[in-house]
Formats: sequence, structure tokens, C-alpha cells
Amino acid sequence: MYNFYPGPSRIYPVVKDFVREAFESGILEKNHRSEDFMRLLEQAVSLLKDHLNIPASYKVFFTSSATECWEICAQSFLNDAVFYTNGAFGEKWRMYTERITGATEECTFGIGEIPAPRRPESKDICIVANETSNGTAFSPDMIRTFRAAGKGLLVLDAVSSLGGVDYDISQGDIWIGCSQKCLGLPSGLGILVMSPAALERAKEKNDRRYYNSALFMEENFDRFQTPYTPNILGIYLLKRLLEERENVRDTAIKLEKRAAEIYRFLDNFQGGSALVHTPAVRSLTVAAVESYRVNEIARYLSENGVTVGKGYGEWKTNTFRIANFPAIPDADFAVLYRLLRNFAGQ
Repeated sequence: MYNFYPGPSRIYPVVKDFVREAFESGILEKNHRSEDFMRLLEQAVSLLKDHLNIPASYKVFFTSSATECWEICAQSFLNDAVFYTNGAFGEKWRMYTERITGATEECTFGIGEIPAPRRPESKDICIVANETSNGTAFSPDMIRTFRAAGKGLLVLDAVSSLGGVDYDISQGDIWIGCSQKCLGLPSGLGILVMSPAALERAKEKNDRRYYNSALFMEENFDRFQTPYTPNILGIYLLKRLLEERENVRDTAIKLEKRAAEIYRFLDNFQGGSALVHTPAVRSLTVAAVESYRVNEIARYLSENGVTVGKGYGEWKTNTFRIANFPAIPDADFAVLYRLLRNFAGQ
């Protein structure tokens, strides 16, 4: 089975050994106030910070999902936020935030457009660094532009790119990620990375009404505990995988090279083309393919043991999506290209 679905996606094969190891170690039966769990959590956070080159002053929380991270941001951090959106996930994030905060502002831009912040931007800025629905992305240079233009917090949803793109984490105040995409793990573990400025904002808001209030979570994570019963297996798998993985800088170089190959292939694909025509805003980790034969292509690939992502949002009926995540080996792409060429030649 070849899996190019953009999350949950391909899991590193070694994870099956880590699952057995976790079971046999007894950690899955430990109380989350125990010394064993606290040591595990401390190691996982430290390894993740090293892997992603997260500044020492930033803090990391684990949650149940990236969607929960959206809620935590709305409850604990955001004051007056403007969302720069061009796809379904950015719009969903804005909508959920507005339900909690009562109001948001939205700046929309096209999928081929290079977004620019308003000057000056005094509000908190929220952007989807990698829009999974249409295969667009904010490059590190674009993120720096938004950082320089804003006076509030800069919050980035990097769910389908964190762990695959070499971001300068110091350029953002809050980063949202998860386990089931570029980290090559099962779903069920959200990642929330916060700057000192973000945590200072949480103290100013001082909203402690929720079990996942950032202040309550900080008090627990500072002791390497959690305010809730955590996904111990997910944290264990993350820790063990990161002990064996290269730094994200090295991973990003490989993914950039492979992304270039994907888009070169699509430029010559007779059965469709890349949805995003502007190279500067193309995602390195999710490629959206536009075709009037989407259903036929998906069916043909499925019959040959290949899974791709269906279209999403307004591109649901005319696109399919290809994940370029680190856990997917190059050999799988060779199979995908061969099948797509065969399909186009029929």
C-alpha cells in the first residue's frame, strides 16, 4: 500500500517496534504524575526543541489535536485577531475563533497571490503557514515579512509542514503542529509552541475558565506533568522517533529537492497540472493537482494500491492532493509517477 494522503499519512515503519517497546516497558500503565512519565515528558519536549531548533526561551505543550490548539489560542492568547486566509483550514480556524472571542477580522487572498500584511498591523496576526486544502504556503521569507509588520502576536498553523520545513521558530509567537503529518506518527498528539511574549499575553488575559487554559497547562508542564490524562503512547512514540531522526534542517533539504521533482512532473503531466501556478507560494509538503479526471485518477490509483488525498473545500471536485512528507520513501514516488504516466497514456 502506497499512502500519499495528506494526514493521517505514512507512518515510519520503525514505529511498530516502538509501540511494542512502549507496551513492554510498562510506561503506558504509569500515572501521569509519576516520575517515569515526568521523565518521559521532559525528554520528549527536549528532543522536539532540538529537532525543530526551538529557542530555549520558548515552551512546548502537547494537546489532543491541532484543533484543540486553535481553541487554546482563542481562549488564552488572542485579543483582536486578523486572519489572512486563502483556503478551507484558515477559514475554519477563523470561524472557530470567532465563536469563542466574539469577533475576528479576515483578509483573503488568492491561491496564486503572494500575501502582504497591512502596514502597520496592530492586531494579532493569524496565518496558515501551509494550507492543506489547496497546497499553498507561506515561505520563511514571507513569515519574516509578517513578523516585521505586526505589533501583536504572530500565530502560525503549521500542521502539515512542521517537521518538514526549516522554519525560524523565533519569527512566530505561537506555532501549531501535530503528529500525523510531517512527523510520521499516528494521530492524536497536537503540538503547541509558544514564545515568552505569548505566555506574557496569557498572563495579561488571565483566563482560567478552561481545563486547557494556557496558564493551567504551563503550571503543569513546568513540572513535566499535564492537567489532563495525556496520550502517553503518542508522547513515547515521539520521543523514540526523535532519538533517531535527523535535524529538521536536513529533512527540509531533502523535501525541497523532492518537491521540485513533484512540480516538474506535474508540469509535464498530461492528465492534469499543479493547482498553484505561482512557485513562490507552492507548498513543499502538500501538492494539489487540478484535473477534470479526478475521480478516474483516484480510482485507477486505488486499484493499484495507491492512496492520494481527495480535493478539499472549494477544490473538492477538481483536485487531488499528494503529500510530500518525510516518512514517504522516494521509491513510493517512483511508483506514483509510473502509474500517473500510465493513466495519462491510456
